[in-house]
Amino acid sequence: MDVHVILLLTLFSGQCFADFEGNLAYKATAVQSSTYDLKGAAENAVDGKRDANYDSGSCSHTISEFNPWWRVDLKEVYNVSKVMITNREDCCQERIRGVQIRVGNSLKNYGNDNELAVTVSTAYRGTSTFEFEPIKGRYVNIVLPGNSVTLTLCEVEVFAETSTCSCILRNVALGAKAVQSSTYNHLGGAENAVDGNKESNYMLGSCTHTDGIDPWWRVDLKEVHRVTRVSITNRGDCCEERIEGAQIRIGNSLENNGNDNELAATVEHILPGGTETFEFKPVKGRYVNIFLPGNKYLSLCEVQVFAVKETSKCICASKNLALGAEAVQSSTYNHLGGAKNAVDGNKESNYMLGSCTHTEGIDPWWRVDLKEVHRVTRVSITNRGDCCEERIEGAQIRIGNSLENNGNDNELAATVEHILPGGTETFEFKPVKGRYVNIFLPGNKYLSLCEVQVFAVKETSKCICASKNLALGAEAVQSSTYNHLGGAKNAVDGNKESNYMLGSCTHTDGIDPWWRVDLKEVHRVTRVSITNRGDCCEERIEGAQIRIGNSLENNGNDNELVATVGFIPPGGTKSFEFKPVKGRYVNIFLPGNKYITLCEIEVYADER
Repeated sequence: MDVHVILLLTLFSGQCFADFEGNLAYKATAVQSSTYDLKGAAENAVDGKRDANYDSGSCSHTISEFNPWWRVDLKEVYNVSKVMITNREDCCQERIRGVQIRVGNSLKNYGNDNELAVTVSTAYRGTSTFEFEPIKGRYVNIVLPGNSVTLTLCEVEVFAETSTCSCILRNVALGAKAVQSSTYNHLGGAENAVDGNKESNYMLGSCTHTDGIDPWWRVDLKEVHRVTRVSITNRGDCCEERIEGAQIRIGNSLENNGNDNELAATVEHILPGGTETFEFKPVKGRYVNIFLPGNKYLSLCEVQVFAVKETSKCICASKNLALGAEAVQSSTYNHLGGAKNAVDGNKESNYMLGSCTHTEGIDPWWRVDLKEVHRVTRVSITNRGDCCEERIEGAQIRIGNSLENNGNDNELAATVEHILPGGTETFEFKPVKGRYVNIFLPGNKYLSLCEVQVFAVKETSKCICASKNLALGAEAVQSSTYNHLGGAKNAVDGNKESNYMLGSCTHTDGIDPWWRVDLKEVHRVTRVSITNRGDCCEERIEGAQIRIGNSLENNGNDNELVATVGFIPPGGTKSFEFKPVKGRYVNIFLPGNKYITLCEIEVYADER
């Protein structure tokens, strides 16, 4: 039967099928150490079905024994880089904990001595993805060490690195050695933040917890990496505000416990139980510290660290391809819920404020047209925050070039499990070629999306996985200066401190104030981030215009208008993304006002 027919039948039957394209394990030869009964054959784990109920006859099952194992033969040697395992859901989810994924070419000890790729540290329901540095091998083993234990697998999917160009970065902190300044009690050990478990309830034993002034946590990556991204999962059962002000520091020194290494980013706010990702230009270092000056308690439920490697083959584009693109959807609930709201650059998650989509009808879908074919590697979705956050669960991200069935039969890149109210979740996957990106929610009636961002990889001669802030340290001027604390250069000093009295914000004093940075060269600017004053007067930024161009006529304030500032929370940072605008000068212009205060301006460009 044709694969697309199978997938279409899936939508109506309620079954969930595995990925066929690229899955090397599909219908391959599989064996296991023992078989529990007729329903539990080894080949059931490669039948292409993610049905997680054992009685359905689509799962493997060993007897209770010493070190049970399962193995698939790929027939050829591949650079295996990803394994997806579907765990049983009807019972016994805890059996997956401790499972080892091993890859190699030897059948010594049945293949169980081959290289260890990943150890599964948590019990989970459904399908989970495990990615790692490519390991060459013909055989993939799933081994469960222990005495009198049982191994059940409902599906195993195996994928290999087929190109040197990929933007999926490995979490180099996973399982690494971690230490911290102090430990509150036996539940809060430093190693909990690198165990691969984002459980955010401290009492369940997967979060860290310190007990002392100026707390810090540090992970040792063992070698120097060019770190470009750190993701932090915050505590969810209480105390979410404690993370605010935490500094991410990266470097090679252990002086002052590593807390004097380069400051890569500062945490402003992370939702309870949420994961926030901080991206920055590559910072070289072996140690990654989370340092919280002036506080007593630091809790981290997971820290992920990603680095870029020079490959000479790819660029991981930071430009959101969906921004301002043409979007359509299956239906529209009312005038507030148009399809275009998900690509307006506004992550506002209250539907009533008019920046979210909303459908009305069975099997709803939303689609963006990128106008040309891209190798898409990442899609970020912002969920509704005022209510109904559970409606996004089960949504499928599909990418391709066909409009058959409105594009909902294109390749399945990822499935949404859960997104926090008002939260943004990022889904990363191997590059999928396509012009259309669909969000499809089979079996539901309502689909609401408050923002969808799409990122792709491009073939080029150098590897860049984070944009450089072009404004950092550049020459800045302004229309006037209120006093000695408020110089124009303060907005490009790399410090987002939002208390004006501490001397890292600008301040004018005159009608129609403006501020300007000189990038020295013409760039294709795509994003400007503004950090607002936090100690008072946050409303003063409203109405400010971001203008970009090459002219200094009227001090640059007649250059192209790319965005107008609405509300930025006190001390908050807001990013404005837009189609590339060529220019040397970036102005922040506030017509009709007297004061403009900027605590940091960051400028990013598409350097194609």
